[in-house]
Amino acid sequence: MKIGLNILLILFPNLLLGQINLRPPIDTSLVFLPNIISTTNLEHSGPSINIDNNLICWSMWERPKPVNPRQIIKILNYICDTVPISIEFSKKYSDGGPIWINQNKILFYSKRPINKNKPDELINDLWICEKIDSNWCEPYCLNFSQYTRFAVSPSITNSGTIYFVGYTDSVENNMGIYYSILGNSGYKKPKLLPSMINSKYFDWTPFIAYDESYLIFSSNRPESKYKNGDLYISFKDKHNNWSEPIHMGDKINTDKQERFPSVSKELGILFFTRATDSNYDDIFWIDSKIIEDIRERQIKHALK
Repeated sequence: MKIGLNILLILFPNLLLGQINLRPPIDTSLVFLPNIISTTNLEHSGPSINIDNNLICWSMWERPKPVNPRQIIKILNYICDTVPISIEFSKKYSDGGPIWINQNKILFYSKRPINKNKPDELINDLWICEKIDSNWCEPYCLNFSQYTRFAVSPSITNSGTIYFVGYTDSVENNMGIYYSILGNSGYKKPKLLPSMINSKYFDWTPFIAYDESYLIFSSNRPESKYKNGDLYISFKDKHNNWSEPIHMGDKINTDKQERFPSVSKELGILFFTRATDSNYDDIFWIDSKIIEDIRERQIKHALK
């Protein structure tokens, strides 16, 4: 009988799985699995965890840079292994930001040909790849770039709505956060989030809660400790309005860049990347209870 990881962690809170401990630090953000996932390469996404198959996936850029640099999706079985491998469909093009949609399907972005008749025209867009039996099928493109010029850094809700970064006029770096709703005939035309989220500053790398109740993203708006960005969180109210984004505080943000947030709801972990002294990025983790702590403080402040 297979026992789910979350049940094991509840029963045995200090459980080590193989050589990997998946109990997050509570009050301080720390480097996640140094020398296994956080390495001398440049980690370039928050991890996504597949509880059913005991798998973690994320993306990274090799360092030092090879002659032909590209982003690579890595995968690790945290029960059996301590050495990650490149996932089978990520061995030719530059692929990043992988997210498990279910136990056998991954959403990611990739710079690869969308039009098979134009093999040399590489465009950043969102793709989905499914594993059937033991083989990964050919990825298929969602083609959001036809509306937003490019599409990167996806995040997805339980209902299938995808949040991502695309081109936007009149903002820093011409990047904005969009969302696209899954309809009966596929994904609808993406819409730009309101100016509460998409300010004149650099707002990007979104993570949307699975129930769409909050959004975490990186921004370099004035409250930031670092010029290239800290993590902010915005909560959605019962009228579907987003709150003023809140700086996530000293447990998360430092005088270095923080970006690429992701949350494992099952394990209660908030992941994100932070720049290192060598100008690379490592993945950090902390108990996701910090999100509810910020929400409670916001509610108390509103009642004053």
